[in-house]
Amino acid sequence: MKSGMNEVKSSELILACTSGPDQGKRLVIRQKDVVIGRHVACDLISDDPDVAERHLKVSLRGERPWFQAIADASVFVDGHRVLEGPIDAKQQLRIGRSFWKLGDTRAGETFSGWLDNLSEHISSAAGVEKVQNFSVSETFSDIFKTRMDEDIEEYFNVGTRTTTPPLLEIDTSWPKPWVFFKLFSLAVVVYLGFVFALTEFQNPILVPGLIAIGSFLIPFSILVLFFELNVPRNVPLYQVLRLLLLGGILSLILSLFLFRATHLDSWLGAMSAGIVEEIGKASALLLVIHKLKYRWILNGLLFGAAVGTGFAAFESAGYAFIYGLSGGEDLMLEVITRRGLLSILGGHVLWTALVGAALWKVREDRPFSIEMMKDPRCLRVLALAMVLHMAWNSPLDLPFYLKYVALGFVAWVVILGFIQDGLTQIQRAQDQARQS
Repeated sequence: MKSGMNEVKSSELILACTSGPDQGKRLVIRQKDVVIGRHVACDLISDDPDVAERHLKVSLRGERPWFQAIADASVFVDGHRVLEGPIDAKQQLRIGRSFWKLGDTRAGETFSGWLDNLSEHISSAAGVEKVQNFSVSETFSDIFKTRMDEDIEEYFNVGTRTTTPPLLEIDTSWPKPWVFFKLFSLAVVVYLGFVFALTEFQNPILVPGLIAIGSFLIPFSILVLFFELNVPRNVPLYQVLRLLLLGGILSLILSLFLFRATHLDSWLGAMSAGIVEEIGKASALLLVIHKLKYRWILNGLLFGAAVGTGFAAFESAGYAFIYGLSGGEDLMLEVITRRGLLSILGGHVLWTALVGAALWKVREDRPFSIEMMKDPRCLRVLALAMVLHMAWNSPLDLPFYLKYVALGFVAWVVILGFIQDGLTQIQRAQDQARQS
């Protein structure tokens, strides 16, 4: 970068690279054009091999930052190719393989700025795009709309030759899931019915049903959420249930073999599960799904969630049974409730979903191979899942479940990043299909 570019005044706008080969570089936006490219004469010299000699001009038009691609160079704004236009604070530019974002030196002085910067660092560490244009209220705005039973039945009729939408008809805007909440509400009613019946009649024949419903209640609801987020609509419900059952038991068996072979639990204690069980679930995921037609990142996110749901539900049922025998009904209900509620913030469903998305991101259109597991993009997410799991099981405790809230924040930031990556992947495929 030329002399003076690193001296940023407190009021100056900057364009900062958040991830990619140029990560950490910053460009001060001025009234005159400043150029990004690989040529030594550029104002910011890029290290990105996909950037042209002179790739992009950036300047202020009035008080508004503006960019213009040079010689039709490729610039993507939130996943869409744009040749020229304004730069907004919430947008993300992709120049070559690098992602850039508008900011100023005052960012981070407020709590929201600090939180935004933290999310950006988490996304960068996981190798995903920083989430843009996501609104919780907008995404879940359809939850309380009145629906007929036929609507739900039709909603699950996907993944067949007649119900899978063509590529160009896939909606790549942020999805608006709603079925998961209705199924969750129904399951809660059934679970409370079991609790009432057991409390009222003290009949042990009710215990297996209570354990089954309670253990599957929230994990399966989260799985349905991921099913709805799979906007290609190319995975039938049968495949999801198959992965839940086969992936769940296979990952448990593999994990038990690994525990026995490594004896990590003898010196790491409960934290050893973070290493052993994440490897076991990732291995099971590779063994039970290999069809090339499931090529989208959002497919991998769903498949990972399915395997994680099976593992979580079977494990929770086991813990509920053990604690029920040793501590009675009250302790059993406490274990089921605590594990269920905390699984929203973390747990096997979310951690394995992350690994599944990373695997599918590396895989693209190729058959699976063991080499894909060695790809840094996959290893960094697998390592993240291990660290989250180990921290979850660590003896460190904070008041008001703050440890779990913090870990859940990290997991969901990366999941949202993968969802955005998945939508961008489909958008690019659609652009290529239109051009061909």
